[in-house]
Amino acid sequence: MTTDSSLREEPQLTIRPKPSAFFLRRRFLRTFGPALVLAVSGLIVLLVSGTVVVPFQQTLVLRGKMGSKSDLFEDAKVQEILMRHHIRVHVTRTGSRDIATHDLSQYDFVFLSGEPAAGLVRRSRADEWTGSARQPFTSPIVLATYRRYAETLAAKGIAAKAPGQDLYYTLDTDKFVQVMKRGESWDSLGVRDHGAANGNRVLAQTSNICDSNSGATYLILLAFLENGRQVPVVDPQSAGPPSLTNAKELAKRIKPLVAAQGFPSSDLSESYANVAEGDKPIVVIYEHQYLAMQLRAKAQSGQPDHDRVLLYPKDNILTKPQFLALKPEAERLGELITFDPELQRRAMELGFGVATPAGSTKSARLYDFLRAQGLPTPETADNDSTTPLPDNLVLEEMIKTVGDCP
Repeated sequence: MTTDSSLREEPQLTIRPKPSAFFLRRRFLRTFGPALVLAVSGLIVLLVSGTVVVPFQQTLVLRGKMGSKSDLFEDAKVQEILMRHHIRVHVTRTGSRDIATHDLSQYDFVFLSGEPAAGLVRRSRADEWTGSARQPFTSPIVLATYRRYAETLAAKGIAAKAPGQDLYYTLDTDKFVQVMKRGESWDSLGVRDHGAANGNRVLAQTSNICDSNSGATYLILLAFLENGRQVPVVDPQSAGPPSLTNAKELAKRIKPLVAAQGFPSSDLSESYANVAEGDKPIVVIYEHQYLAMQLRAKAQSGQPDHDRVLLYPKDNILTKPQFLALKPEAERLGELITFDPELQRRAMELGFGVATPAGSTKSARLYDFLRAQGLPTPETADNDSTTPLPDNLVLEEMIKTVGDCP
């Protein structure tokens, strides 16, 4: 029997379906599905909030030069808020007058601690673009000290603590200057009666007057008092260049009250906050630096540092920090620090008085914030008697004379 090859069974070709992707397989989904759903949900939330968009959008990097107000931009929370607006800030810290007297071509903005330094910058850049000045915060000059030294002054009628106050004193600036002129020491003033011994002269320590706005502001206060509560002015002349002889003579008279301390180069707020009392029982700083220190103390221990107190000069000078954009792209940063609600609140947490409404000399919002944090408010400073500023030419002459500045 023959077998017909045509009757043989054809070979079968089986086509199997393409394997599903590993992340769609049942075992993978059972194991990792819940975590994947959670991750996707979180990503959606971040996208909606705008947080995750930052790495995928161009970030504007700005370089700024500033003094004590660099506390703001060095703060991690402020950096986070600015990154949500796609801005990163790199800060070079130096004194305000030092900023104003050096080349700024490599910087996008400056943040100066007061109006005199801002005037110097504008004058030096008369032929270059500069944005409008913004004053987002206020912060007066204060004299930070320790309780036993404040009580020593109070016992002599040089300082007074308001009823119900614990951290804040008002300083009779006239009497304080007279004590300094007499060359009295803390021991001769009676500090031993309050538990300390200090044979050093009674002086207020400032940072380098050639560089710093706080040092220059304290100099303005001394000059105002020495000049019979009159603002020193350019000598009247009928012709020729302005004469600054009177300003130089006035500066020579007050130089011993400033130069006797020496001139440390660094900001004094750090040493005051972190070092026990010693050879600098009184230092000239900004109010925001003291308040920020007390807010940190309250957050860490539940109460303020009762040993460190403030002397508010009866003749006060309210400094007005000035933000100046040196390049157009920095204008956005100036707008944010002036008007953004998150940045304003964080500024108050760092002790700054938010200058709202525009033109206000004190921030009621800051004091409300302090009360909400359980801190006493410096009611003694509510009634600012603002010492007028001299002309920039006069101030520069006095600074150079007192500080032997180049």
